[in-house]
Amino acid sequence: MRLNPAAFNAHLNSIGQNFKWRKAFHCPCVNPHSGAAAPSCPQCGGKGRIWNAPLDAVAGIAGQKVQLAWAQMGLWQDGDCVVSVPENSPMYEMGQFDRVTLLNSTVYFSSVLVRSGQNERIMGAVEKVTRVFWLDQGKNIVEGGIPTVGADGTLTWSSGAPPAGVQYSVTGTKFTEYFCWGPYPSNRMEHQGARLPKRVILRSFDLYGRDMSPTS
Repeated sequence: MRLNPAAFNAHLNSIGQNFKWRKAFHCPCVNPHSGAAAPSCPQCGGKGRIWNAPLDAVAGIAGQKVQLAWAQMGLWQDGDCVVSVPENSPMYEMGQFDRVTLLNSTVYFSSVLVRSGQNERIMGAVEKVTRVFWLDQGKNIVEGGIPTVGADGTLTWSSGAPPAGVQYSVTGTKFTEYFCWGPYPSNRMEHQGARLPKRVILRSFDLYGRDMSPTS
């Protein structure tokens, strides 16, 4: 018996989900002695890696688990996702720390930001913002306008923006995002090197830099 890569490709492309895949690269700001990234690096933002522009891809979901957990640093999202990647997908060349966004899967978020303050952006791939509001003199709720979210997570309002310096709440949904972690992708080339579907284990991107060094 010889397994047929073309048949696997057709099956996974038929039942699979849509992804955005971004290849990871080590950022040149990383200290060669300590392995630590420069916290103020304008390219990686202290993560130690940068990612190229996303490519469209399709892969099959073999398993997915998402849950919220508490740790000393606060609330974070835990969870793994196992995907089976057809050999004709760009994601077949996936490696450690590559980022993938599931376009058929979303999660709820609600964050507090400071208008025109530092780090005033939403982390992750935002699908939509559904509500923005703040407190007037710390008492009454003021409803704001719905902003446009840039590719880097920055917010832009055409109307109804929070006043400068005000702390506000922003709520909406994000596309589920993961990064490639160990064990490394398995090629499954048992049949004399045939490019059979590759099994890849992904971790929630919310964990990136929390439970491992991003430069390890």
